[in-house]
Amino acid sequence: MNISIELPDKISLHQVSQNYFKEGLIALLYHIGKLSEQEACVALGFTRREFQEMLPNFGFSILADDPDTILTELCA
Repeated sequence: MNISIELPDKISLHQVSQNYFKEGLIALLYHIGKLSEQEACVALGFTRREFQEMLPNFGFSILADDPDTILTELCA
């Protein structure tokens, strides 16, 4: 799937890479329970440890799971 996003002119793609956007989106989808950890790892090509180490870069903790996120993980 391809997604297009218009950014303000003051944000240069040299400052923020496509990978940063992809990682941020996947981290958010994981955080809100739309992706399991396994699905997120596959989408990013990360190991579980790499994914868990990336989450704090976007303000998320692997320790802050709510019941819905845990249920998503268990059903994956």
